Amino acid sequence: MNQPVSPAPQTSRTAPIRRRTRSALRRKSTAESAAPAAPAAPQPRETAEAVKAVEEVVASDRPLLSWVLVTDDNGRTRPEAHWA
Repeated sequence: MNQPVSPAPQTSRTAPIRRRTRSALRRKSTAESAAPAAPAAPQPRETAEAVKAVEEVVASDRPLLSWVLVTDDNGRTRPEAHWA
């Protein structure tokens, strides 16, 4: 029923270590520098509706709530709401 498990054969030599030569490293670094730069993070588009909504809020008579970071006497920074 149960068969004995045979261990994997072990050789007296270790596996050869592959080392890169300096010329290979130099070729790789020049190839990376020749690659095109990564594109910047995408920016949100400003649609006509969004611009119109912002203009309506700014033009209204209601005060706007804005958040600012305030540093206390102990040097800790915390957010605080201000009506503008």
